[in-house]
Parts: sequence; structure tokens; C-alpha cells
Amino acid sequence: MKLKVFSILALAATIALSGCSANNTGSGTEPTNSANTGSSATPDASAEPVNVNWFATAGFWNPPQWNAESGTVMGGITEKTGLTFSYNIPAQDGDTKLNLMMVSTTDSFPDIITTVGPDMGKKLVEAGKVWQLEEFLKQYDPESHLLKDFPEDVKEQLVKRDGDWYAIPSHMGGDDARKVYPYADTYFEDVAKYSENKGVLVNSNILKEAGIALTDLKTEDDVLAALKKVQDMKLVVDGQPVIPLQIHGKNYHGETLQFLQRSFGAMPIDKDGKFRNILLAPEHKHAIQFLFKAAQGGYFDAGQMTTDNAAIEANLLSKRVFMFIGNTAQGKFDQLDFWVSPGPILSNEGTKPVFPKGSEPGAGWMQTYISKSTKQPEKLAKWLSFMTSTEGMTLNNFGIEGVHFTKDDKGLFIRTEKGIQDQKDSAKTGLDIFWQFANMAFVENVQPAPTKREGAGGLIQMEAQTAYGRSPEVVRYDQSVLALPGDFFAAGSKNAQIRDQIQQYMEAQVAKMVLAKDEAAFNKLYDEFVAMLKQLKVDELDAALDVELQKKSQEMGVTVKGINS
Repeated sequence: MKLKVFSILALAATIALSGCSANNTGSGTEPTNSANTGSSATPDASAEPVNVNWFATAGFWNPPQWNAESGTVMGGITEKTGLTFSYNIPAQDGDTKLNLMMVSTTDSFPDIITTVGPDMGKKLVEAGKVWQLEEFLKQYDPESHLLKDFPEDVKEQLVKRDGDWYAIPSHMGGDDARKVYPYADTYFEDVAKYSENKGVLVNSNILKEAGIALTDLKTEDDVLAALKKVQDMKLVVDGQPVIPLQIHGKNYHGETLQFLQRSFGAMPIDKDGKFRNILLAPEHKHAIQFLFKAAQGGYFDAGQMTTDNAAIEANLLSKRVFMFIGNTAQGKFDQLDFWVSPGPILSNEGTKPVFPKGSEPGAGWMQTYISKSTKQPEKLAKWLSFMTSTEGMTLNNFGIEGVHFTKDDKGLFIRTEKGIQDQKDSAKTGLDIFWQFANMAFVENVQPAPTKREGAGGLIQMEAQTAYGRSPEVVRYDQSVLALPGDFFAAGSKNAQIRDQIQQYMEAQVAKMVLAKDEAAFNKLYDEFVAMLKQLKVDELDAALDVELQKKSQEMGVTVKGINS
């Protein structure tokens, strides 16, 4: 499932994925849409490809060593652009390393920079390190389709964030993109409306063996009782004990806890319509208490709180995890066909679960910038134009027609067995690995709705990831009112300092609360938590955030108030 990221006021943990790193060196298909989204001309075939350096702060991104062999995805990109790529992808602390490169007088600056989250992009812009893209394209590829058809509603969000158009965002959607690439099927429209990555997955095989029905998992007491029953039964899979609960590793506070917050009804807006740090919402305390009770019961090992994504996936692939609460994109739907979801876990307090969805398009997840110091501006301009064209997105996402996919009688793309396998092996083949250029509107325009239950993107995944959004108990609210101006958390600003101190303290203190020895210790730690947030000036930051919330609400003509507290 492709990730969709919105710029919001919530002070909950930012995405902190981890995984493998890469430090690598390194024929298009026909357009399928009648829109003017063509790519630039193929470079002179007799010229030797030029290598450029690509730095990414996303340590979990693991592209293959560049292979320009004809008949491959990477070879097709080289043929069209005259470029090969070497990577610099630190496994950890990518932002720190990029910061050092920005002030270094000895290290050469990369040609391409991909960041995750708004902070590093702002620093690149403020340091004058990257091109404003309209200026860049007009100078080096004036016929680029990007100057004509880049979605204006997405660009508006990028300008609000960065002050101008500097980045190509990944996972674009929005109304303007849909005008060029409308939904191929109402299925995709439903997924866009109801899907949510943060959620709960349950192993139906273990569910059946334990004699529990999915409908038995409605409230937090129901879930805790089921976890206890599974643990007490001492079930095994392939000779190994069943894991009653898997949380989202070292980013549990950014995935598991955020799902529980929403499920119990926490919002960063109070009942009077004022901004209130979600960490101070009563439902946030309740969410931590759920994990505290699960830890007290021994339903998950405390070691899970420090593991990375690879360890999570290894446990899931062992088929011995009964329940996973976290980012369901880690669910390995391409290999596991037993997942079901009860949707929300309802609070015993009777609060209503909430579902934040934006009425405005997001500014993307990954952000890709072009360095002003590059010695290959023309080739990189044409590379941006190609990778975002119908032809380039077809090659990137689906591969080569007749090899990786065919077309049905409606012209929609059907992956071949090789296409399915090469997509699974993307870290080797390059097929569907360049997420920086993922365009959700395009993908959902050129492929049919799934008919198979199994596999990535199949009905099992869709049902599990829309169960929360489709639940009749869930109350939706428009999180677009929480969008911030690009300089609100400017690097080094007071707002950024308060936010970062709160985030750092929250992660440490929540871990202590989850692992508290008893309820009295939990309550003492929570009281300390609230007191320290006040010392860290959470009220001052909330007041500043409320000013922006009220401005945005007035601008949109939309008022959002807390559903529960």
C-alpha cells in the first residue's frame, strides 16, 4: 500500500522507518493516456551515459545497484535520459549527514536529494542549495510537460510549505491529478476514501484455532481477553510459540500508539475548536494504558520496542503473530493471505473513534530536489520530465509491455508472472522501487480493480485496510484545517525547538509508562509526563498552533471541534 502523507499540526511522532541501506553505483513503453504527458526525446544513443549522485535521507529505501542493461527498467531509464545513478543512503541519521554535507567545504554536494518530512527540505531551500523547479525546467527543458500539467492544487501545498515550487513529491493525488488520470474503477475511489495504513491485523488461522470470532474483537476488553486466551492456550506454529501481539517496533509510538489514539478518539483539537496537543488528550492516556495492560499481561515482549522493520516482518512472515497493531503496510500481503481486521478497537469509556482525512491534497511523502551545484542540469531536467511522464511512470511502476505487463480489452495494465515477481524483487530489479515518482492518480487510472483475494493490492489487503474507515462507529474530520505554513517549524526556530524537545521526551517517557511495574507507577509517570510537557512550553506552542488553526479554518470555511474531549 502506498503511503499518503499530509502536513498537519499533530505533534505525535513523525515517521521514523528503518531498514536496509544502499550505497550503490550505477525500453520505455507507449503512453496509455491521451493527456499531454509525454517525455523528452531519447538522448544520443552513441553518447556514454553520465553518472550522477543521489542522496536520500530515507534509510529504508533500498534501490539496486544501477544496471543499464537493455531490456530492464533501469536500462530503459538510462536509454531515455543518458544517466546512471550512484546512491548515498545512510542507514541511520540521514538528516544529520545531509546537514553536515550542507556546511562542508570539502565534500561534493549530491546532484539529487530526496528527503522525508518537511524540515530538511526547508533547510535546503533556505541554504540556497536547490533549484526552484519552474526556473530550472524553463532553462534546461522548456518543453517539459511539468510546466504545463503539474497539479496546481499539489503545487499550492508545496508553495505554502517551502515558499515556492522546489520539490517533486511522491504519491501525488488530489482533484487536479485526477483530471488527468481519473479512477479506472470505483474500487480505487473507495480505497482512497476509506483506506488507512495505521490499523490492526488479526491472523485468521490462529483466530479459528483459538475459537474466537472476528466479531468478538470489538472493545479493548474484548481484545485484551483474546490476547490472554491465545497466550494461555500456548499455541505454536511450526514448533514455535505464537506471539499474541506484535507492535510496530521502535516506532510503536508513531504507529501503534497513533492507531490506538484514533481508535479511542484522540484529536489535536478540543471540544471548543481550539488546538490542544494530542499528547494531552485524555484518549492519549487511555491509548498508553492499553499498551501498559498488554505489557502487564506479557502479550508482547518489551524487546519489540527497540526492533526495526526487518524484525517486524520476520515475525509476521513466521505466521505466528496473532495480532499486529501498527502500520499495516508492513503486513506482507504479497506473501500472507490470512489477515483480517475488526476495524477500530472501541474504548471502554464510550468515546467515538475518529478518522482524519484531508479535503486538500497532501504535499507528498518523499520530496526530491535538484542541486544547484550539479554539472548535469540539462540531463536531470529531462530525467524529471521523463520520470513523471506517462511513459516514465509506466516503466517505473509496471515495467516493459509484453514482459512485465500486458493490456486488457480496455487498455488497462495486467501484470505478468514475471512482472509480479520482479515487483516483489524490486530491490534487485528496480521495478516499482523509485517511489519518489509514485503518482497515485496514474496508478489507479491504468490498472483494473483486483479480483483476487490474495496478493499485494488484493481484496484481503483492501478489506483489512478499509475496515477502520468503513466502521459505522468512526467519525471523520477534515484534517486540512491543521495544515501549517512552511516556515512555522523553520529550522532552529523556537517552535521547532519546543516540538523536538517534546518529541524526544515523549518517546522516552511513554516507554517508561508502557513498562511501568503497576498501575500506581503508571499514574505517577503520567502525572510527571503532563508536568514536564508544561515545563517544555507545550502551552506556548499550542497557542501558536491555534492561531494557525483558526486562520486555516477561516480560509477554508471549515470548523472542526473535538469529538470526545
